[in-house]
Amino acid sequence: MIVAYKKWEKILHEKGTKVANQFCSSYFLSSSVMYMIRDMRIQFGTLLADIGLIDLPKKYQAEGKKKEKLDSWFSDKSQLFNMYAHHSSIVKAVLCADLYPNVAATEQDIAGPALNKLRKSSTSVKGHPVWYDERREVYMHPSSINNNLKAFQHPFLVFLEKVETNKVFLRDATIISPLSILLFGGSINVQHQTGQVNIDGWLNVNAPAQTAVLFKELRNSTIVNNDVVKSMIHLLLEEDKWQMHGTGYLCKFAELITVTPCWVSRSNGLMSIWP
Repeated sequence: MIVAYKKWEKILHEKGTKVANQFCSSYFLSSSVMYMIRDMRIQFGTLLADIGLIDLPKKYQAEGKKKEKLDSWFSDKSQLFNMYAHHSSIVKAVLCADLYPNVAATEQDIAGPALNKLRKSSTSVKGHPVWYDERREVYMHPSSINNNLKAFQHPFLVFLEKVETNKVFLRDATIISPLSILLFGGSINVQHQTGQVNIDGWLNVNAPAQTAVLFKELRNSTIVNNDVVKSMIHLLLEEDKWQMHGTGYLCKFAELITVTPCWVSRSNGLMSIWP
């Protein structure tokens, strides 16, 4: 959908409405949906400007925030807020932060006691991954592009809503990485001996104890400086290397964010996470 929208947007700006509508017809897309997506982005961007997170130029304010002008400005790749707009790992991490705890996982990444309880109601089809939310087995909605896939890059996903008919179906589902779960998931319980992190009592993520403790302290911090935020972004951008080279690569994250101390609030004042 993102690729289709970007292509439609480019045609609309460069060749006009008529050609953009022809593009939609050629690929069985809805022009009204494309305009709806554009209007939603403009509305969201305007809200961010209203609360001061985006500095909206005065010339756009003076023109009454016309949709065409605002759309061009919000689409400008040189704008600071668009720096990571084309990095799917960052976008998916933001979705995780927003949608959690609307998350599902495959069997191998669910804690043993929780999995035994969930398996009792399993009616899965062979050849397809089995997904569970915290309560039961769930299925990709037939309209989802993920429905026919037999393998996924990561064992976690977030979803917008569930629909229950004869089964519980997930709509608008997006695969997310373990790093997104570590950064923006629920409460963390570090299993030092097994090298795993248990999240919210039912999700398991493999990570060295030192790295897991780092994530836990980072998420408990009340003051996070720009260097820490940049390091988090760098980690998400490099997550494929973690998948290729194992959890050893993840340990390097500690080096990235401990160059500048990250301070966390405590009842007895401020203390550094690392000496």
